[in-house]
Amino acid sequence: MRAHVGSGEVRGTVGVPGSKSYTIRAALCAAIADGESIILGALKSDDSSAVLDCIQALGAGVSESAECITVRGGALRASTRALWCRESGATFRFMAALAATVPGRTVLKCAPSLARRPMQPLVDAIRQLGVGCEFDAVSGTLVVMGQLQPAAQVTLRADISSQFLSAMLLSGPRYDDGLQVDVPSPVVSERYIRMTEECMRRFGVEVHVLDDGHRFVVPGQRYVPTRYAVEGDWSGAAALLALGALAGDVYVTGLKETSLQADAAMIGILRQMCATVETGSNGVRTLRSQLCACSVDLGESIDLLPVACVLAAVAEGTTRLTGIARARDKESDRVAAMTAGLRTLGVSVEVDDDEMRVVGGVAHGGVVSSANDHRIAMAFGVLGAVVGDIVVDGAECVAKTYPRFWDTLRSLGVEVESDE
Repeated sequence: MRAHVGSGEVRGTVGVPGSKSYTIRAALCAAIADGESIILGALKSDDSSAVLDCIQALGAGVSESAECITVRGGALRASTRALWCRESGATFRFMAALAATVPGRTVLKCAPSLARRPMQPLVDAIRQLGVGCEFDAVSGTLVVMGQLQPAAQVTLRADISSQFLSAMLLSGPRYDDGLQVDVPSPVVSERYIRMTEECMRRFGVEVHVLDDGHRFVVPGQRYVPTRYAVEGDWSGAAALLALGALAGDVYVTGLKETSLQADAAMIGILRQMCATVETGSNGVRTLRSQLCACSVDLGESIDLLPVACVLAAVAEGTTRLTGIARARDKESDRVAAMTAGLRTLGVSVEVDDDEMRVVGGVAHGGVVSSANDHRIAMAFGVLGAVVGDIVVDGAECVAKTYPRFWDTLRSLGVEVESDE
């Protein structure tokens, strides 16, 4: 699908979907808990469907309504069919660690774009459990020969993706006598680990962090079925807040300024770039502002790279975006995709290994590729609302995390036409 985006008078109030990260974590905890849990405000998207399909295949009961998702967990068993994780990195990695605790052979499959992303550190950790684990990156197939064990201790690299550590911790309550994960390297995206700990705590399990963050212990505990409310998604909200700062007046409800979500850093980035930002108890408002160039470190909020590039493309001056290296291993090589798209639209971009420099103020219309990446599609959609006449090719990929994104833009006054 192509989305033709034109400029418009942007104004309105809008809620955002539930957090993808919290939805997936809550679904996994609920699947392990022995009993019925209610998940309120869950994200409805391709990624959330992936995790719900997978936990069902492992024996959890799942029913969905407009208001909530009900999960009856506890009685997990190996699946007779492959678990299709689609393009959801969190689902693929979290389910791999869970499968290691389920007796029998479990096969997980993922889309080619995900199969290219790193997986080996988690495979190595699972093998330390004495569990057979083989990953074929060509076919995107992971085979795990799971088994129940009373306790476990592994050493894990967490300097490539925090999802490896989250995966092991979330499955920790499956070990009656506890799980210990030693992490000799620094932990990247540490806020995501704190999100994992917070979600586990809501289901009754504490994680002990020892040795200055190099040892994580899940004592012998069980998840308790609970009623869990998913907070609004800062990743999706980031694009809408950028839209307000660039093109009008947007109030996004359902956001917690104190959220552990890494992309809550969007408030700080907007303020660094001289945007008008107002925060309240239930949301954030941004107003059209004359943005100024600055230096932004994205090392702990790497998913904000595409929208930060768009802000930089409009700001006066040259913006430095640092800490970008890990953006090359997302749904696409986001550094290459954003560089190519911005240059197509007349924006000067220079790239080094861990830094982009974007010269703002001269963007024009054109046709850009989403690279089948939801974050990139949303970012260029926002830019189209400012400069007009931008066509986003592969615009349907927003279904991964924000299926109604283009409808939301229309509701705020942006001209969006689509064709198949």
